[in-house]
Amino acid sequence: MSRLRQRGQKKSSAMSEVFSDRVARSSNSAPIAVFTALAWESVAVQAVLRQVKREAGGIWHGSTGKRDVVVVTGGIGPRRTRQSLERFADVPFAAVLSVGCAGALVPGLTTGQLILAPDVRMLSAEARLDRFPVDPGLLAHARTAASSAAVSVAEGPLLTSAKVLFTPEDKARQGEATGAVAVEMESGVHASFAAARGLPFLVLRVILDPVGMALPVLKGFTTPEGGVRPFKAVSHVVTHPHHLPVLLALKRSRAVAAQTLSKLCRALFPLL
Repeated sequence: MSRLRQRGQKKSSAMSEVFSDRVARSSNSAPIAVFTALAWESVAVQAVLRQVKREAGGIWHGSTGKRDVVVVTGGIGPRRTRQSLERFADVPFAAVLSVGCAGALVPGLTTGQLILAPDVRMLSAEARLDRFPVDPGLLAHARTAASSAAVSVAEGPLLTSAKVLFTPEDKARQGEATGAVAVEMESGVHASFAAARGLPFLVLRVILDPVGMALPVLKGFTTPEGGVRPFKAVSHVVTHPHHLPVLLALKRSRAVAAQTLSKLCRALFPLL
């Protein structure tokens, strides 16, 4: 075993001990885990928590007032998500929430609209379409919270994709093939993690890009957590000026999606 892997395992063990000790000292039950891919998604969740403290890179700890919440930014895609979850193999949680944005796979879904999914679908290594159900009780709470917060809702399955779907044609094709209404790249891994531990699971995804929006290919433009690299961004716009309108549109969409996530979490967390 390499030294690098050994250091990674020691770090994971230390992380487990930190959270386990905190739970043991707390009068509350085990914390709720909220996993996000992007930094702005995490910020939207943290905005409604009390006494938020950064524990380590990409990990924050806060409170709803009656429950502890751990917020984790794991990065984009299944591989980074699995690596992030390895740090929490032995950490006790009460529930697992996958929170963030998604792209529409069917017409009629608009930016800022919440998808209440009964299940998450993800292709296995054997190209089998696995389905991970959402906890009915948590889904009912999310529906109640969305109504209370006046958040627009659409219902249907989510697809976790291993790659970005850049074109409207790719999106529509995957929607038809899988029966999903929206796509993202992490929640199936979060759902698998929850299922393996027998934990209730809920996915909350807000539409960022409609099915008809083509996404530009951006190499090195952003960090794995979705942060923009300024120099790369300027260079890209200079060499691809036709991408500027859609980049500005995505920036506006991100602000709308973040606002929706905060409104929803503010109404949901007291119910958990």
